Amino acid sequence: MSTFGRIRTLAKESVIYGVSSLFSRFLNFLLVPFYTHVLSTSEFGISNIILIIIAFLNIVYQFGFDTAYLRLGTDVDEQGRKKLFSTAFICQSLGTIIFSILLLSLAGPLGKLFLIPPAYHHLLYYASGILIFDTLTVVPFAHLRLLHSAKRFAGLRLGNVLLNLAANWLFVVTWHQGLTGVFRANLVASFGTLILISPILFAQVRPVFNRIDFKQLINLGLPLVPAGLYGLVNDMAGRIFLRVLSQQDIDRLYPGKGYDLLQLTGIFSAAWKLGIFGLLLVQMYRMAWMPFFLQRQKDPDAADLFGQILRYLCLFIGYSSVTLMAFLDKLVAIPIMGRTLFHSDYWAGLAIVPGVLLAYVFNAWFIHFTLGIYIAKKTKYLMWSNGVGALVTIAGNLLLIPRFGLWGATISAVLCYAVIAVMVMRKSQSLFPIFIEWKKMLPVILWLTAGWVFGTWVQAMPQNFSFLNRLGILAIFYSIPFLTGAVSLRQMNLRKT
Repeated sequence: MSTFGRIRTLAKESVIYGVSSLFSRFLNFLLVPFYTHVLSTSEFGISNIILIIIAFLNIVYQFGFDTAYLRLGTDVDEQGRKKLFSTAFICQSLGTIIFSILLLSLAGPLGKLFLIPPAYHHLLYYASGILIFDTLTVVPFAHLRLLHSAKRFAGLRLGNVLLNLAANWLFVVTWHQGLTGVFRANLVASFGTLILISPILFAQVRPVFNRIDFKQLINLGLPLVPAGLYGLVNDMAGRIFLRVLSQQDIDRLYPGKGYDLLQLTGIFSAAWKLGIFGLLLVQMYRMAWMPFFLQRQKDPDAADLFGQILRYLCLFIGYSSVTLMAFLDKLVAIPIMGRTLFHSDYWAGLAIVPGVLLAYVFNAWFIHFTLGIYIAKKTKYLMWSNGVGALVTIAGNLLLIPRFGLWGATISAVLCYAVIAVMVMRKSQSLFPIFIEWKKMLPVILWLTAGWVFGTWVQAMPQNFSFLNRLGILAIFYSIPFLTGAVSLRQMNLRKT
């Protein structure tokens, strides 16, 4: 298969993951403006704090076995995969019992630690159930990725979202259960997904526990636990470290707004979720990328192939994210049934969304260069790189949030992901070097930088840019990669074989 033919194969799977994720994320995204109308800013802040706790504990519950199974499963036959699958699933099942008992016993102290009002401590019990059901689906979903069953994977993910939407309508709209209803809906969706994926469990799980498989899973997966925790610190630290702001700081940074800490946390969380499109691009690529490079690592031109894919990845992210930045303020103001898509109380966070998207650009670069680390089975390095990133983001938040508020948290995230991307790239290039054609890559990097400046400028001063101005600048932006030779339609057409 030609170079571009293989790139098209990766793109096809990415599109399947991406379209399903786009639809799923869009449906989930619709819950955000819905929540902004049914929850107060304080309640929205509380919900995001609990979701952060769930996200952190998800990493602990899962042991990194999804990635470990995906890597080890490429080296064994079907019977070997069943033993590997069973060993991983049994370990995770036992782990969920132990960790959930600890979580339930510590619900009160955890609530106090994270400033959750006592009236909402019971939500941590729902969080425990969500963690159990989500963990039990981890290895089955990894199995589908290993088999390149992108369509089935996408269908199950979509089923989860539809269940969540239906449950939210029932608990929040019909039964008016407020914040409690939100978490009950999530619990129902997680349990429903486990039911939907149960045929894979029946087909793969056997009453066997293989010690050799267990050791390999631990050696590859366990280093991903601290690495994943550091990664979540990097992604969510802003929402946690906003608490360093005193009321005097808030009044100084946002004079006349009357915000308190929980309200500011809710505004920041909503703005971060608007960067979901950047996260979507990263996730759709990650889902298809790892099985792809594990399959193609022995191709004679793999180094050149993987380098070209990096350039196309940057181009795709540039086109998508800059288009979003150019019209973000228009998007949130779209009227739906007499209400704007996002409640105007949350619009104060729009200015930081370009920074969030920039952070995800560096995250995409990091995802691409994990290839050398996974191929060489050096996952322990991710623990160090993400650890350094966590230190950068913690220091950045402590130093910058008191001075710049929400922008301080955003800048810290960008610096963190940039540091991690550089570290992982250097390590990966020493383990499995790929060829980067810098004559074509440097113009793309400069192009991305210019696009980010434009998008930031628009959202900082939207009144200075008419709709036609934005369209004209975007037209110029779209044409630059073709004018500089970073991409060629003729080359792509010739290689469609």
